[in-house]
Amino acid sequence: MTDELDLELIRELQKNGRARHVDLAKKLNVVEGTVRKRIRDLLENNIIKTIAAPNISKLGYNFIGFMALQVQVAKLRRIADILGKKPNVCYLAFVTGRYDLIAIVITRSPQEFAQLIEKEISAIPGVVRLETFVNLETLKGEWPMVDTSPLLEHMDVSESREK
Repeated sequence: MTDELDLELIRELQKNGRARHVDLAKKLNVVEGTVRKRIRDLLENNIIKTIAAPNISKLGYNFIGFMALQVQVAKLRRIADILGKKPNVCYLAFVTGRYDLIAIVITRSPQEFAQLIEKEISAIPGVVRLETFVNLETLKGEWPMVDTSPLLEHMDVSESREK
């Protein structure tokens, strides 16, 4: 169970995940051993996890699009499985309302986004309707809000170095 000290520690780690235990202890007015134990407990209980959050725009992925999909309900899980395996689909959720699935898709360009829709997503059997929304500017929420690890797995390193 978390308490106020755990929450303060999490807030500080969100600002700087590499903060030294001794610095965190000073800031939170506790001993270093307490910080070390609390972080270990938070990790072991899956309350936090240590990750590297890449700045994907620096790696050449500068286009974020949102997709709302209406699908044949009998094929919902199958379509979700197919979409979930696409590296550019960085977030996927079942939703209620007019659409059945919402996806966040990250590509290098609007052209790559269009190709993905035209050649891959609209070709999935059971997709009835697809509506897209283009991210113009992110006002709140930063990475690792979405899972960009598949992008990195499929990334051509020579392309990112050219930029």
